[in-house]
Amino acid sequence: MTSSSDGGRRALQLTLGAFAAIPLASGLAGALLGPASLPGTEGPLAPDVESEYRYTHLMYAAAAPLIWSTIPRVEREGALLRGISGALFLGGAVRLLAWQKAGKPQPALVGAAALELLGAPVLAAWQHRVATRTRRR
Repeated sequence: MTSSSDGGRRALQLTLGAFAAIPLASGLAGALLGPASLPGTEGPLAPDVESEYRYTHLMYAAAAPLIWSTIPRVEREGALLRGISGALFLGGAVRLLAWQKAGKPQPALVGAAALELLGAPVLAAWQHRVATRTRRR
């Protein structure tokens, strides 16, 4: 996961670049296509639900440029990356709440919850490790 020459900085940068593509693609699909972007979703929804679904997905897509903005100075962008990771983690937590209340969602949303609950904290911890190693050098 880390390179000895840069404390893992480059690997983290590459991972963040790739990781951010997920909320961008998913968010844009949901914002532009609405709930029809989910496999197996049929029929119209109430206008309020449709509106909220598209709005929420655009906010999810907005995480990508924020994550990408941390890449050039990743060792100094801990606060922003922790904020984004925290928001994604909380999003995963409310997915679990919905799962408990309404039942298991389709596999793509289970995967999204796993990324939010596991991947986001790992990236924040990794950034902290890179920042600490960079300060020591």
